[in-house]
Amino acid sequence: MSTVFFASAKVKKLERNASLPAKFIRLLDALEFGEKIKDKTVAIKIHSGGGYGFTTIHPLFIRILVEYIKAKKGLPFITDIVAPDARRGYTEEVFGCRFIQATGLRDTNYFTVNVPSRYGIKELELAGVLKATDFLINFAHAKGHGNCGYGGAIKNLGMGFVTTKSRIAIHSVVNTKPYWNQSKCKYCGICIKNCRSSAIKFNEEKKLVIDFHACVFCMRCVFLCPQKAIELEKTNYEVFGRALALSAKKILEQLKGNYCHINVVLNVTPFCDCLGMSSPSIIPDVGILGSSDIVSLENVTLDLIDKQKFVDGSLPGHLRLEKENGHLFEKIWGKDPYIQVKEAAKLRMGQLEYNLKEIS
Repeated sequence: MSTVFFASAKVKKLERNASLPAKFIRLLDALEFGEKIKDKTVAIKIHSGGGYGFTTIHPLFIRILVEYIKAKKGLPFITDIVAPDARRGYTEEVFGCRFIQATGLRDTNYFTVNVPSRYGIKELELAGVLKATDFLINFAHAKGHGNCGYGGAIKNLGMGFVTTKSRIAIHSVVNTKPYWNQSKCKYCGICIKNCRSSAIKFNEEKKLVIDFHACVFCMRCVFLCPQKAIELEKTNYEVFGRALALSAKKILEQLKGNYCHINVVLNVTPFCDCLGMSSPSIIPDVGILGSSDIVSLENVTLDLIDKQKFVDGSLPGHLRLEKENGHLFEKIWGKDPYIQVKEAAKLRMGQLEYNLKEIS
């Protein structure tokens, strides 16, 4: 059983030392990585977000982490596959250290590793910046995700530390199992007209394509198709979560145990930060969690999110609670968010059982 440290967003006293930033510093002490990073390069992997998004990790927490590393004589730098946006305060001046693009300006700084074919991909192009990293801090924002229900520490590595080519390959595994029978289809368009999330279309080759990032697995297209030409199964999205876990494992293998993981569970929205916009939080702020075990961290993060009271009226656009049972993210997206976590456990990346220790 692994220990996960938890700094709650709740403020019990009107004192600076009782605030979340102060507790975050004490959480970093609890993680005990200070002695490992003296005179070592420390990569802080964030998700830079994009567009009008404003629910990414607040730059204050990034600056606190950078200053903490410097105080321990480490050599920090911020990294992501895309350059940070100054409009949300993501600048080297605010960070207090330099930013290095993980795969280079032209997405050409990478190295290739082979992966088992059962995951629907043959190889992964991992970020070249890993070769210059002595210690990694996986600094992730926990939120929903259209493809797999949830995105946190596993996704921050598995999708955020590979080239564009590999990201496309991972996204494409959802098509591994055929879901459309062209010989039965009469091109009536009933499925397209009745898809609330606009996830279905016919492409230029007149083939039916489903955008699984937008699809909420309501199954209306399956039930309404008069020709029974569409068949959707959980395996269409589950394979994405498994591939995500595999990608994260391949990245962590390069670091030989020299890493820790932090999930910031604030401003939790249904979407990934790459959407380019933000919507209201769907639950109250939870806090910040940290552990050297990515499986335990993700498992407790999902458990804590599901224990919160859903904020009525917070879902944007066509989204709604599709299901009565299951995790909150599964109710929204129709996809089990624990798939990637369970796969990570099968890959021996960590333990599902955890000991949650709150930072006072």
